Amino acid sequence: MKKISLLVCFLCLVTSFKAFPSKHSENIRITYHSYFNNKTDSSSLVILEIAGDMARIRYESSRTQKDDAQQMIYLDYNTNVETKTARLADGDMIYTTREFEIGKGLEAQPETENIAGYNCRKVKTIINSNTIEIWYTDELGVRGTMQPGVGVPDGVVMKVLRNGQSGMVASKVESLDQDPVLAPDLSGQKLKASAYNYRIQQSKVIAVNVFDHESIYFRDIPKPARLDDKEVMRFANGTILLRKVKLPEENSDYSIFAELSQYSEGDAYDRTGSVFIVPVDKKQSFLDGLLNGKDQLPQYTDKHGHTYEGMVVTPDYTPALELMRFYTSFGVRGYNHIEVADYNWPDSVVFKQEVTDYAGLLKGEVWVGAWIGNYSENGHNVTLDIKYYPRGGKEKAKDIYPLFTTVNIMEMAGQAYPGEMFRNDSLTVNFTTEKDLKNAYVRYISTGHGGWGGGDEFNPKLNEIFLNGNRLMAYTPWREDCGSYRELNPASGNFSNGLSSSDLSRSGWCPGVVSYPVFIHVGDVKAGKHQLKVAIPVGEPAGTSISYWCLSGVLVGESK
Repeated sequence: MKKISLLVCFLCLVTSFKAFPSKHSENIRITYHSYFNNKTDSSSLVILEIAGDMARIRYESSRTQKDDAQQMIYLDYNTNVETKTARLADGDMIYTTREFEIGKGLEAQPETENIAGYNCRKVKTIINSNTIEIWYTDELGVRGTMQPGVGVPDGVVMKVLRNGQSGMVASKVESLDQDPVLAPDLSGQKLKASAYNYRIQQSKVIAVNVFDHESIYFRDIPKPARLDDKEVMRFANGTILLRKVKLPEENSDYSIFAELSQYSEGDAYDRTGSVFIVPVDKKQSFLDGLLNGKDQLPQYTDKHGHTYEGMVVTPDYTPALELMRFYTSFGVRGYNHIEVADYNWPDSVVFKQEVTDYAGLLKGEVWVGAWIGNYSENGHNVTLDIKYYPRGGKEKAKDIYPLFTTVNIMEMAGQAYPGEMFRNDSLTVNFTTEKDLKNAYVRYISTGHGGWGGGDEFNPKLNEIFLNGNRLMAYTPWREDCGSYRELNPASGNFSNGLSSSDLSRSGWCPGVVSYPVFIHVGDVKAGKHQLKVAIPVGEPAGTSISYWCLSGVLVGESK
């Protein structure tokens, strides 16, 4: 009985496709508008041209840029083959093909609608958990659709609605006096569908390569005597990479990301890493320390008399601005030979973080650096790109005031650990804003380090931030999700209680992932002098082990 019911339903569906008589059969062009929540977007059109058993889909938009890929989609209903072609901004031609089937999973619906002068029936289907409603007509005597994947066996799709919100609808149907040429141009490179789609998606992305498979290690190598504008330079015994790069001059309509891939070339341990830029807007810069030693950097002195080099802004010095803090995994690739049941180690770890807040400094010629703290002769290998993704609208760059970076990037060149900086004291930063700011906030990264059971790496500690004597925020950087990344850590030790070292919760970081910033709301900030303090109850030393905190803080705001 169930099989008979299914057959009846199928016959009803087929019958529904044949319900309307055909008005005519000719070469036609249909124009579609997109819409969202019943609001039409006339700036973006889809054009469907049909001649016999061939259909071509092309796109028109008032927002089209010169670097947009020119795409066409061809549907051959004789062979049921879909062909996509594209001409990229660089002139390259690519294409891909796939077989398609129509009518699968369609459920006939009782509603009808007149669209652009044609009577239409409705069907519904589910695609990737999305409810797709389709209105079609067979009065045109041909087949076609403006969205591959939502075709019907006999007729032309006139309207599509996705999840009751977004879709496309036909607004005009025209007869063509001449036969359109609908054969695809297959002169380009043929790609798999996934590769084709990736090329299209990435064709508008500006990717500036900073480092390409460069090694970061600890070796007795000479320090560069001078800056080289064209080559990758190494400092602090090879633990720091530095390069001057040319970034896009105009970036107001882009979202900006730092993307770094890393794998071990010999170091089995999780290490602190940083991607940073060196501002050169003042008399002194971090470059002075790299070239001439840490003592050439301005020193911050705590109330115990301990000094720390180059970590805090002064009237004549801007510290290195940290774009991204990351933590290497336990030996990915270099130690993938270690077998642990049910884990397949990846070839590398990719760290990716948005840094659009710093757009005002990520343009033109910029000194970009990467550091991994390690004492391994064969340490790590990194590739770094800064990527610019179009976002469809320009935004004014924000004002940026780097305030402090207590990450001792020059650790292997003697720069002090910030171990005593917070013990019975606060980090105190005096700075000046040149303009009145609105919607200001401090972009703040905080990670605790040191010791085992008693060290700040494994013990939650309150961070309190004060501006001009008023407490802005108090929170505890703590990550309890480190176990989620076990598969990135082949050399992580396994304990008798079933946990691995990489599973353990830590103060604001996990092996193999980025430490994300928090955004501390400030609001309006008047031009003039200000003071910011950070207080953390740092643990006492235990033998040769000290606890310390790697912080970076940048005031970001909009000019009034």
